[in-house]
Amino acid sequence: MGQHFPASRRAIVASIAALLGAAALPSAAIAASGATGAPRILPPPQFALLEAVADTIMPASDTPGALAAQVPSRLDGLLRDWASPPTREAIVAALARIDSAAMALKGKGFAALSPAERTAMLTAHDADALKTGAPALKSVADPGYLRLKELVIALYYYSETAATSELIYEHVPGNYEPSLKVTAQTRPYLGTWQN
Repeated sequence: MGQHFPASRRAIVASIAALLGAAALPSAAIAASGATGAPRILPPPQFALLEAVADTIMPASDTPGALAAQVPSRLDGLLRDWASPPTREAIVAALARIDSAAMALKGKGFAALSPAERTAMLTAHDADALKTGAPALKSVADPGYLRLKELVIALYYYSETAATSELIYEHVPGNYEPSLKVTAQTRPYLGTWQN
């Protein structure tokens, strides 16, 4: 697999649980976020900006990217149906900061930049936005951008597109072994469960 923004997709998958935690996005909210026919919460210019940002974070390569997985529409649905007003405002403000930085640097909005310009600009923005404060605080400079990035990545990997093109899903991982010796090195499988 090719390199993606800012690391390989495999590296992102390995860290996704740490980024979001198991209960950060309820499955009902994710399922509802893909509903078609519902009105968008973001106006067309902001939605185009979200598409450009999502495509830069998870671009298409030898596998589909965020646009093929309909991440922008699903994220817009989460903003409409799931996000609290402060979360919605933080994400919209993070998008506005990305667009303002593009205007200041290139004289045009982020969505109007070439893919190479978007990647260069968002890589620099990512480094600044995700700088942590004092070690005791463990906070980032731009929590709204962190949340936006987390949601783009999570919605991509929760999509059927990513699940069928990049991931291997085992409903019940591992082989059946009637008697398994448990040692200090034995590690549990990560699987899914139904409520």
